Order: sequence, then C-alpha cells, then structure tokens
Amino acid sequence: MDYRSWHFSWRERIRYGLEALALTGIVAFCFYNSFWALLGFPLTAFWYFREKGEQLAEKRRKQLQLQFGDAVQGMAAALAAGYSSENAVREAGKDLRLLYPENADIVQELAAMQRKLDANQTVEELFRDFAFRSGLEEAETFSEIFSVGKRSGGDLIEIMKDTARTISQTVDTERQVASVLASRRYEQKIMNVIPFAMVIYLRLGCPGFLDPVYGNAAGIAVMTMCLVLYLAAWYLGKKMLQIEI
Repeated sequence: MDYRSWHFSWRERIRYGLEALALTGIVAFCFYNSFWALLGFPLTAFWYFREKGEQLAEKRRKQLQLQFGDAVQGMAAALAAGYSSENAVREAGKDLRLLYPENADIVQELAAMQRKLDANQTVEELFRDFAFRSGLEEAETFSEIFSVGKRSGGDLIEIMKDTARTISQTVDTERQVASVLASRRYEQKIMNVIPFAMVIYLRLGCPGFLDPVYGNAAGIAVMTMCLVLYLAAWYLGKKMLQIEI
C-alpha cells in the first residue's frame, strides 16, 4: 500500500462529492446568484477531493509514524533478547497485535513482511520498500542506517532504540505545536466562514442590496475578483499554520 496518497472508498466518494456540490452551491448563491455557476462543480470537486486526500493521507501517515516507532521499539527488545533481525520482525508483529487492532496499518505491514521473509526476501529490502511507500522520513533514515549497520556489523539494537526515541520526540513536539496553534486554526475556520455569512446576511436581511453585482458582466468580474482574493487569503492562512517538524 502506498501511504503517500489516499484511495477513496465509494462511501467517501459519495460523501465528499455531496460536500463539494454543497460548497459549489454556496459559492454560486453568494458570488453569482446563478444556477449556471453550478457548472463549476467539476473544478470544485477536483480541488476538494485533492484537499481531502492530502488531509486524510497526512493523518494516516501521522498514525503510521507512531505505530512504526512502537514496531522499532519491539524489534529492539527482540534483538536484545537474542533474536535475529528476521525473527525480531516476527516477534514485533506478535507484540503489536496486543497494542493495535488486526486492521491497523503497522500490523498489516509486519504480517506482509513475515510472508516476504518466508519467501527469502531480506530485511533490508523490506524496510527499504516500506520507507519508500510510507513517505516517512524516519523510516527512510532507519532503512539506510539499518542496511549499513547490518552489513558492517553495527549495533542494531542501539540504532533501533535511537530511531524509536527520535520518533517519540518528534510526535511529542508535533503535539505541542498543534496545541499552541489550535486556537489559531479555530480562528482561521471562523474567518473562512465570515465572508459567506456576511453575503447571506445581506441577501436575506436586505433584499435587493446586492442586485447590482449579479446578472451583469461588471458585477460578475467584481465578484470573481473577490472570490480569487478569498481563495488567496485562504491559501495563505493555510500555509502560515503549516509547520514542519
């Protein structure tokens, strides 16, 4: 499985398709007051599915990052107990089944690794493949260091412990940053809604007040410019609150 992208189920396609349609309807009502504006639904749906896909894939990678840290810690404990690296993968799989449900990503990954080990693939190849598919920087670094350490006879136990410690510190830091930015993200969500709320209020509370900007070329141009400025402000706010650890 490629964790760098999100594959929508049919239920998700229907759900997010309806959400994209509702968003298109709100934009059509507020900015153009025309059913013809609903023809922009394919463009809105394309953008909306792309945004949702990125959000869901990122959320899944964050969960996988934490699970991978537990897996590495389990393998380090197995190595310290005298198991080989191949058997350490099997032991970690058994341990993680006690921590996570059977359908958890890391449980499925370790089960797949065990099957590939039985097919005579090397541990280095398995971790290299996982690092590529996961998109996790920690997995890529671990895969490289593990391969070099195994070939040169390095301290694999210390390598795994250091990887697990690094992942734990990264997750803790990300949680602290998310806690600090929580109020800012909430404020951004409110600011995203305010322009639509103002237009709807004017249209319902003051009928005819916005009629000059609807149904004519000049008004359409003005409202399109306002929509572009709104999208630019939304994008800028989104980037300002994205902090990479």
